[in-house]
Amino acid sequence: MDVGKGMEHFARLSYRHPGRVLAGVLAVALMAGLLASRLGFHGSFVELLPANTVEVRDLEAVSRKAGGDGYLVLRAMGATPEELRRFAQALAPRLEALEEVRYVEYRYDTRFFTDRALLLLSAPRLKALREDLQEAVRQHKRAANPLYVDLGAESKPPLSFEEIARRHSPTLGVSEYLSSPDGRELYLFVKPSGLAGDLVFARRLVTRVRETSAEVARGFPGVKTDATGAHVLRLEEDRRMREDLTRASLLSGIIAALIVAVSCRRLTALLVVGAPVGVGLLVTFAMVQLTIGYLNIITGFLVAILIGLGIEYGLHLAMRYAEERRGLPAEAALREAVLGTWAGALTSACTNAAAFAALTLAEFQAFAQFGWIAAAGVLSTVLATYLVGPSLIALAERLRPLRAAQPLPARPPRPPRGPVPRSLLVAVVVGVCALVAYSASVAGSIGFEPDMRKLRGEFAATRLDDHIISQLGRRHAPTVFLTPDVAQAERLASALRELEARHGEDRIFSEVASLSDFLPRTGADVEAERAALRTFVEGLPEVARESEKVRPALERLEALLAARPYGVEALPAEVRRRFTALDGEGSFVMAFKNESLSDTDALHRFGAQMEELREVARERGLEVQVLDSNLIAYRIFDLVEKDGPWLLLAASLAVFAMITLSLRSLRRAGLVAGPLYLGLACLPAAMHLYGLKLNFINAVVLPNLLAIAVDNAVHLYHRYREEGPGSLSHVVRTTGVAAVVATLSNAAGYGALLTARHPGLHSIGELALLGVGCSFLGTTVLFPSLLALLERRPPDMADGESVLASLPLPEVEPEEDVRPST
Repeated sequence: MDVGKGMEHFARLSYRHPGRVLAGVLAVALMAGLLASRLGFHGSFVELLPANTVEVRDLEAVSRKAGGDGYLVLRAMGATPEELRRFAQALAPRLEALEEVRYVEYRYDTRFFTDRALLLLSAPRLKALREDLQEAVRQHKRAANPLYVDLGAESKPPLSFEEIARRHSPTLGVSEYLSSPDGRELYLFVKPSGLAGDLVFARRLVTRVRETSAEVARGFPGVKTDATGAHVLRLEEDRRMREDLTRASLLSGIIAALIVAVSCRRLTALLVVGAPVGVGLLVTFAMVQLTIGYLNIITGFLVAILIGLGIEYGLHLAMRYAEERRGLPAEAALREAVLGTWAGALTSACTNAAAFAALTLAEFQAFAQFGWIAAAGVLSTVLATYLVGPSLIALAERLRPLRAAQPLPARPPRPPRGPVPRSLLVAVVVGVCALVAYSASVAGSIGFEPDMRKLRGEFAATRLDDHIISQLGRRHAPTVFLTPDVAQAERLASALRELEARHGEDRIFSEVASLSDFLPRTGADVEAERAALRTFVEGLPEVARESEKVRPALERLEALLAARPYGVEALPAEVRRRFTALDGEGSFVMAFKNESLSDTDALHRFGAQMEELREVARERGLEVQVLDSNLIAYRIFDLVEKDGPWLLLAASLAVFAMITLSLRSLRRAGLVAGPLYLGLACLPAAMHLYGLKLNFINAVVLPNLLAIAVDNAVHLYHRYREEGPGSLSHVVRTTGVAAVVATLSNAAGYGALLTARHPGLHSIGELALLGVGCSFLGTTVLFPSLLALLERRPPDMADGESVLASLPLPEVEPEEDVRPST
């Protein structure tokens, strides 16, 4: 039995036994719903890459050693600097008692290092210190000599001992307290024990830190606190995205329901169109739960997309049934509606699925997941449409059995309309071709959105983050490098400084620090310079020691020379724990960035320099792993830029291949696909005029636009083949109207994303609506215009001939007439 006969048999079964069919579908839907209810949402950008990616492996490995990524930064304000310090002193141990917190930083023991300053100076700096001291003593001797006359030969002012101390103090990069310059704000850097990407942990951390700080603040009147940092920012972004996706899904469903109700003019049509979409979504997300287990920020908006795509299958079925019902009893009309639409719906769904499946070739995991989920979604929805839709139509007709046995009254015939002027048809074709030419001229100016900050949006935590960075004078989320021990950390820090020096103004890091920077310098040259400095001090005459200007400085210098070398264990805890792994096996190098990496140019420089550093580390035999979420962003951008053009080409070829397979002719496929591609070729012009750029979130829409565009062209062509040449006016009034309604439903699915506050999701709605408009122009305006032009007989063509005679448009095959004679 061929497929057509099978569909006819199933249509008859659905009409005569709808309860059995619906009971089976309902059982499947309930089981699918149970599975789909367990589906999670992962909002971390880390989830967008495969787990075996170097950046992901490093992030997870270093995070386990470091206890987490970044800091939760708590700002205390509203009191005097002294009161804020007392508040921090009371709060820090309470926070460190939380299992989610590794340690808290707000104060550094700078006295430890100032008392041991000479131990931290290299041999060249010790030599320079000694030479400056010698020059200062010489100048003081001259000034004390009553016979010395300054003739102006020396233009340099005499060096004071205070200036010498400032010039040769070791650079530690920290002040005693982490506070604003005026002391009216104090910052507590809370080191979490888990990742910001772990939303359950992040939510628990932020909640407990806020509750604890609020409890302690009750004992300090006037003190107020607020928070920022990686975990707070991640939670806020996740909350916004969840709200946006929920709102968009509900809104798209409501708008689509209104479109169906208005176009079909029957409330039962809502059930016929909507129920299959619901069943298809449940089955799709049940499969996602069994395979992946979660949705991410790319696949999360598929609900709105699949609603828009899935509705059109039921729409074509319901509107075709309403058309057939005007001349046939209910059972015969249902059979005709199923037989007249299933081929186009299946071709459309398979073409959509092929376009989406092309995304599974992507190295970028988020695109691959999006592709197969969307492909499974459209196939599940079209299957649900022809399982559920006919049975629901049959149940609706059974409510009025007497009416079902007779055809509905035919609508009054419309007055005949003249053909569309040939000049207008030509103008449509020429206009679209002109728009395509303009689109090609501006395509290069669209570009990729360089500012990732625009994709995340602004909220209170981001503004506070920027404020704290400006107050402290550096970014508080360093890039962390993990090495096996302190010695390798020192060598890596040296290699990184050399690398940054070579890049000059393009350098990414302004400061590099390792545990060795806080340990005494060693080596024969250092010991020799310390000995020379000690000899210089001991050789000073007694008169110099009795000078009121020289004596305090000499006493301080002698105390510094008397300082004993120390090891890692003697370092203050707040320094030691920052550079030491949790399990004690490994040492960190911290590199503080010179600029924000929200700009993709800076991000690409960062990624390139990190790859260069890895190569240098391999050459020097250094083991290194990197913890920085910016590397995840860099890899995502790299994959999107690399995958994007090829995926779009693969999707285009997949669409054309499926159309060719369905129509069994390259020429027919070209006739259908040509207007489709021309319409989408207008998208760059629309983006240029609208001022929209591509980004790594909305780029996933591009292959999806192919899937949307092909639906209208396929349905129109299948109906045109069914009716035959000369039926174009009727096809446009019937299937064309259904195509318009389907386009509106797609626009509703995407347009709902315009309500999103998350800029990345909002940009998806903008790009999709522009793309839906362009696809409508190609498939529902240009395509019928081309068919109309091809049907017209040129003046010099003999009667009975037409341009269509040279095209592979088959004649209508004779079929058994199922309509009753009138």
